[in-house]
Amino acid sequence: MTAGSEGWEAVGAFDEVRDGRATRVQVGGEPVLLYRSGEDLFAIGSRCTHQGAPLDRGVVRVAGSQRSVTCPAHGSMFSLDDGSVVRGPASRPVPAYDVRVEAGLVQLRPRT
Repeated sequence: MTAGSEGWEAVGAFDEVRDGRATRVQVGGEPVLLYRSGEDLFAIGSRCTHQGAPLDRGVVRVAGSQRSVTCPAHGSMFSLDDGSVVRGPASRPVPAYDVRVEAGLVQLRPRT
């Protein structure tokens, strides 16, 4: 999809994002994990900073105060809220993305 004003990039229709399922989308040529929990959307980089495994294939947890995804390769855990490392072996965060829905389309932009 195309980038809009202020760096927002449409990645698909909100109604097509499956609830409770990690989805891999592309933003600026980079893989991004998009996750929907009810009306809430989360987007962080989908490449683990430890050894590059695809986070969109990891286990996502949204219950409780720690919303996270666990890398399927070596167990690194990242916050869905800001991409920070919750548990290693990864030591660097993954990028976080701002998310909005405009006219039924999910739009993302890199968080600064």
